[in-house]
Amino acid sequence: MMQNIKRLEKENFVFVNDEIVIKDESLKNESIGYYKDAWLRFKKNKASVVAMYIIGVILLLTLVGPYFRQYKLPEEDGGLALYFQYLPNKIPGLENLGIFDGSKTISGINPDYYELLPEGIVLEVIEENDPTNPGTMVLEVDYYRYHRYIYAYGTNLVDGERGVRTITISKANYEKALDRNAVISLVNVNGNDYRVQLDIYRYAFDQDVDDVYFWFGTTATGHDLFTMLWMGSRISLLLALLVTIINITIGVTIGSIVGYYGSTLDIVFERIVDIISNIPFMVILTLMLLRYGSGFGVIIFAFVFAGWISSYSTSRIQVYRYKNREYVLAARSYGASDRRIITKHILPNAMGTLITSFSLSLPSFIFAESTYSYLGIINYPGVQSVGRLLADGQQVMQHHFHLLLYPAIYLSLLMLSFNLFSNGLRDAFNPSLRGVDE
Repeated sequence: MMQNIKRLEKENFVFVNDEIVIKDESLKNESIGYYKDAWLRFKKNKASVVAMYIIGVILLLTLVGPYFRQYKLPEEDGGLALYFQYLPNKIPGLENLGIFDGSKTISGINPDYYELLPEGIVLEVIEENDPTNPGTMVLEVDYYRYHRYIYAYGTNLVDGERGVRTITISKANYEKALDRNAVISLVNVNGNDYRVQLDIYRYAFDQDVDDVYFWFGTTATGHDLFTMLWMGSRISLLLALLVTIINITIGVTIGSIVGYYGSTLDIVFERIVDIISNIPFMVILTLMLLRYGSGFGVIIFAFVFAGWISSYSTSRIQVYRYKNREYVLAARSYGASDRRIITKHILPNAMGTLITSFSLSLPSFIFAESTYSYLGIINYPGVQSVGRLLADGQQVMQHHFHLLLYPAIYLSLLMLSFNLFSNGLRDAFNPSLRGVDE
């Protein structure tokens, strides 16, 4: 074997380059952490990014939307507000484009009555002879102007002439009407009661009818639907946030402890969870509402009673997954307490899954709360939720479709956006996709 070894002379070894000093090059790419990598992957999901912006707009309108319109007539004079029920939507600027212009189709109009309508009320004659009601017409009208007209002159002719429709008000209100130039004629005075023919728009708003706008129309009680929608959104989102935070807190705390210690504790809690999860939610909600009413605390308790189980299961599985990893064993060998190991070493690694679970819980609650409100099971004291707006709109949708349309659009956008946003988070925090270019 020694015979196969060749001798190499020293002069055979030469430096390839003995003039230039070669040094280690620094890394050209910036190091990317877990959350930054998740954010970069999330941004590649265009649908989720758009959904995030839509959620941001909805949250902004939920906060400031009720203050956009200073319309307090239903609170100040509920009886007068009823005169303005079921007005269609009218938005400044867009009305000039022929959309959201306060127009409405009305039927059953007598041809003689039509001839006496002032110019500017009728936009289009749709049917000169309504086949479903012979002898009457179907018209498309500027409903705000038409509404003002019928409350001053009525909807029927008197001896072939326009009638007079009057309202009885007090002397103080009569003087207010004079100041606002709202009195068309004074018909009768009886003590403190003044029977007058009014321009109700000038009387109620101190504005001409063409200057009055309701962006989403008005409800059966004369409330502004735009304001009511965002007030209802506040309730839904606030309760969703509170319930979800409580469920996540309870579920993660119990799930972490059970998953970490396991053994008998795990078996006992699994049986408790089985019992709670098999109690029908409808039974819990109905019993609570019958016993304690529809207070916010009752609603929160009903949704929390078994709502924490999902977070409990998720966190328990994640703790089981990470508790025997090398870094956890190293922390334990250094004398770290169980609490520190759970909070500092295990839960941070499961944070992506918990964030995704949190984002998915929000739309689930909103949909459930809206459903029970729509069915009339949940009725909040003194305020209408989005579900109740949907239920009220459904009852009159054939004649006042806008009352159903806008709450339905809001709820659909909210649910779709949250689901797309949550799907984006789920993919972004998926460890198997880390560093993968999509």
